[in-house]
Amino acid sequence: MIKKIMWLIVFLGVSLFADIKSVVNKNEITRGEEVVFSLIANGNNVQFPNINKIDGYQIEGTQSSQSISIVNANTTREISKSYIFTPLESITIPSYSVKVNGKIEKSKPIKIKVVKFSSTPASSNFSLKMTINKKNIYVGEPVVLNIIFKQKRDINIGGIQFVQPDFSNFWVKSSGKDNKQVVGDYIVHDLKFILIPQHAGDIKIPASKVSIAKIMQNGNPFSFMLQKVKWTNLYSNELNINVKPLPSNVSVYGNFSITDKVDKTKVKANTPVNLTLTIKGDGNIDGIDNFKLKIPNITIYGDNPKRNIYFKNGEYTGSFTQKFALISSNDFTIPPIKFSFFDKITKKIKTIETKPIKIKVISSSSQVLKHQIVENNNTQQNKKNIKIIYKNKSSYEKWIYFIIGLFLGVILMFLLKEIKFLIKKEKKELPLVNKIKKSKNDKELLKILLPYENNYEIKNIIKMIEENIYMNKNNKIDKKELSKNIENILNPKEDDF
Repeated sequence: MIKKIMWLIVFLGVSLFADIKSVVNKNEITRGEEVVFSLIANGNNVQFPNINKIDGYQIEGTQSSQSISIVNANTTREISKSYIFTPLESITIPSYSVKVNGKIEKSKPIKIKVVKFSSTPASSNFSLKMTINKKNIYVGEPVVLNIIFKQKRDINIGGIQFVQPDFSNFWVKSSGKDNKQVVGDYIVHDLKFILIPQHAGDIKIPASKVSIAKIMQNGNPFSFMLQKVKWTNLYSNELNINVKPLPSNVSVYGNFSITDKVDKTKVKANTPVNLTLTIKGDGNIDGIDNFKLKIPNITIYGDNPKRNIYFKNGEYTGSFTQKFALISSNDFTIPPIKFSFFDKITKKIKTIETKPIKIKVISSSSQVLKHQIVENNNTQQNKKNIKIIYKNKSSYEKWIYFIIGLFLGVILMFLLKEIKFLIKKEKKELPLVNKIKKSKNDKELLKILLPYENNYEIKNIIKMIEENIYMNKNNKIDKKELSKNIENILNPKEDDF
């Protein structure tokens, strides 16, 4: 009974002290700083609101905490929830409803004043400034921004923290590595950024900030372990950039050249020709899109392009390289490949192109025809020689030789027919099977099967092999099963009726 009374007292104690209050870590901040807004409730059962945004600014994180205190037999539970956000303009945090022990409590509104960065005047000990190499540019035109911080060499500091400006209107192509060097009496930190504007207009880059940890001396030379640190903020100047739009039908700015080359101009049928396309120059190389080649009756496989970009002589320069594999059974021509951009020198649209490349394809049928022509010429020559040999023979002898020759000719034709059949069978079956078994990789197997691509099943196998070679797929080709069934695939048997 006594325990129940004690729990009732505790419950009443919590309920009697139920209330809500709201606080912030700062009522005035510099643009870019965080605000921590906290709702604090005294109660046993507290339900905080679900806040995702405050006056349109996204909540970046939340924190929760609670504590319990007992004073004169009265128990108080304090629960708080904090919301972190970064307002860019002055706002008023509205009133929020919090349910405390079943009762709705209202928080008070809070005003937040946001002030702009103001450049800190340079002193003899520290200075911070931002510079940019161009202030009037085009969309896609790279610019170089430097944040330069100087500190006196004899000033003892505990650390430096750089806060880069808001670059939301740009693509940032450099992480701002600190190039530190000693110049006279100063240590100079130079952070370099390569920025590429995304859209046209007058763009303002807000001031950058550096936080300096100054070590406070306490006068005791033996108490270095107890030294205190005081953080001081230093602000740079702001920058204004005028960004002009590009013509509607181009998206790349710079000065470029284009070339292409092939590994061979004469190939066997269905053997790939490897084409390499290269664009070099200064400008927004990242903005060059993938090329998609289309040539009638040609199978084309394209790799993803590679970009090699670096900073040289104050220019954002490099190369764009894309490779293609082209496969055909007939002669073809690679047409000129065109590329258009906004020329930084002439300030006009410029179109450059490659030269056409003719590819000679040697088909198997042309080789067979050439062999037949040579063989027929040899046969005709042999017949001519035979006539010359028997020119001076008598009439009787001619008839005897003619009959013998005819008899031998019939036998020879029969033997030749059988030999050709055996050779043809041997060539079609055994060598092909052996070649398939002995092929070491997909490329060797592809060369073996290409002459038979007119067969539907072989064509599907060739397609799988080409995907493995040119598209990095992992299609399983069972060479043992293929060599076992190749004869039936090439010479299917008709079903008996």
